[in-house]
Amino acid sequence: MQTLHAQRCERIPDTRLRMPYMTRHALIIDDDPDFRELISGLLSAHGFDCTQSEGLQDIACNPACLETDLILVDYELGDFTGDDVLGYLRERNVEAGIILMSACHNDDMQAMVARGKRSGLEMLGQLGKPCDIMHLASLLAELDKQRNPLSLDELDDALTERQLHLVYQPKIDLASGRLSGAEALVRWQHPLRGMVMPNQFIALAERTNRIEALTWQVIEHGFRQQGQWQSQGLHLDLALNLSPQLLRTRDMLKTLDALASQHHVDPHSITLELTESCGIDCLTYARHLLNAIRDRGYRLALDDFGTGFSSMMQLYNLPFDELKIDQCFVGRSDSHPEARAITRTIVELGQRLNLAVVGEGIETAEQRDYLCDTRCNIGQGYLFARPMPVTDFNAWSRCPPSAVNAISQRHTSAVH
Repeated sequence: MQTLHAQRCERIPDTRLRMPYMTRHALIIDDDPDFRELISGLLSAHGFDCTQSEGLQDIACNPACLETDLILVDYELGDFTGDDVLGYLRERNVEAGIILMSACHNDDMQAMVARGKRSGLEMLGQLGKPCDIMHLASLLAELDKQRNPLSLDELDDALTERQLHLVYQPKIDLASGRLSGAEALVRWQHPLRGMVMPNQFIALAERTNRIEALTWQVIEHGFRQQGQWQSQGLHLDLALNLSPQLLRTRDMLKTLDALASQHHVDPHSITLELTESCGIDCLTYARHLLNAIRDRGYRLALDDFGTGFSSMMQLYNLPFDELKIDQCFVGRSDSHPEARAITRTIVELGQRLNLAVVGEGIETAEQRDYLCDTRCNIGQGYLFARPMPVTDFNAWSRCPPSAVNAISQRHTSAVH
């Protein structure tokens, strides 16, 4: 393996897609001056204009340095951690690609990268110290893929050629430890770019009025899979994301009925999730339509609760069955008292309103146990399983991991 210390002057293989002669900027945040110099020299030779920083205090005093294309952050920065820096970058709405660096490869780093991605940061991955030059090259190539914007033609091709598919993340009953259902999440298998995540194309679909076609494809895929599961005797609740824009379309109920009939799906086994981060234009009409959907047997969930648009107004006016606590609260409930208090308050609010409460983004046993203690109904997150293709999900459902079994053990201990 080539390391940065051994090959400090070697040029990274040029696997990138970027335009020639385009100067790009990188910010290196590391309290080791020698390592900063090594990274800076390597990136400078590859066309980056580099700025160096010792830590969070430096960048807080000079926020202009965040207007960059690439940020490399050390996992440990004296009194601060990489998590502290990522939190600051989230608050500043930084759009740079981010690489997390550390001499230790551990689950904490992977979890931090995952948290960053889910919070909207453009996390490229993690890099060991001393670093593997080829791995750094692949991370820079990933930056170029992400910075080469998707076009409307590509999105139209994806919809026409059925390049979209679903992955499934288990939802766990936190009282018993049993598998209660799954959330279906869309992925785009691009023929050239590889796997494209939703945060890279959903906004494009919304801007270009393609979100209706995209959402119906997702619902159709989900109904087909649910129909197959039910025919095989696997009875799970399947959650599908429903764009609020779909509420404005004609014949929505007729299309929903047709898909359920075509794939022999029991509506009582489907939960439709509306994200709370999007406003719903006309609450009166939305209430009428959502009531009609519920009358057919579908359950309705308010997703990302606590972070978005008119939270309490939507909760008060619309007929939801389920409340999903946003992962930004759950993911910090084991380390931030404020997040713990908010999480417990949302659970209690859901209980008072007779709503099922789902905690999403569970990554540690401590977060799981805290949600169990609050009597949150359902949990999902990387601690149990990452989103996975249906074949992997089927195998997982037959042999769940120890993180799930621990819940049933807690339940048994409490009973006795």
